[in-house]
Amino acid sequence: MTRFTTRSLALALALCLALAAPWSQAAGADPALLGCWRATKIVLYVQDGSKAEDTSGRCTLQFKQTQFESVCKTSTGTATTTYRYQVVRPQVYAATMATSTFKTEMIGSTREYDYRIEGDQLRTVSVPPAKAPEPPAVAAPRVETQAERTPCL
Repeated sequence: MTRFTTRSLALALALCLALAAPWSQAAGADPALLGCWRATKIVLYVQDGSKAEDTSGRCTLQFKQTQFESVCKTSTGTATTTYRYQVVRPQVYAATMATSTFKTEMIGSTREYDYRIEGDQLRTVSVPPAKAPEPPAVAAPRVETQAERTPCL
């Protein structure tokens, strides 16, 4: 098993912690999703077949009606990324990176995520793109996340 670096953890969160919630009629708005979540486990599957896992709990998300913010505390500071999102079909949402303090080359990229909320627990799995993104992918092919609801600070 590979160890997460601070940057890969932040990237994994930014890419996958587009944590969402049960499907809703209103695109982007889901009352069960709104609020704050703390990642309890992030598993990044890399292209060589290995995986990296983080259970530090240093990454959080805050969901609003049509956007969410991902914040990860790192050894060099704080990595913050903002996404626009919407539920595109039952149990799937699309997140487009709007701003980032560390991965600016990915601004404008969109990725879909399968998700499930059970009580105060949220699980997401990134959906691989149908075709290779342009430029070549800098993201992991698959990311799985577990998170728990937490009070917003």
